Amino acid sequence: MLANYALMPIFGYPVLMYGGIITFLLTLFVALVGLRTHMGKCKFKNPVKVHMTLAVIVVILALIHGVLGMAIFMGF
Repeated sequence: MLANYALMPIFGYPVLMYGGIITFLLTLFVALVGLRTHMGKCKFKNPVKVHMTLAVIVVILALIHGVLGMAIFMGF
């Protein structure tokens, strides 16, 4: 059941691929916010809060991506 959702094509590519790309890009953005905060060049009002919120979102997306990937191999 979950494997069907993971392999469902959107514009010819599976949902799992889009989840991985989004997770990777958000991870890069979290690192960029952290680096700019460390350098003192971040323009956000509260950059640490933004960094932590984005990090939580990345962890949740990575868990969903991992569960969908494992569902394909385990047959869920």
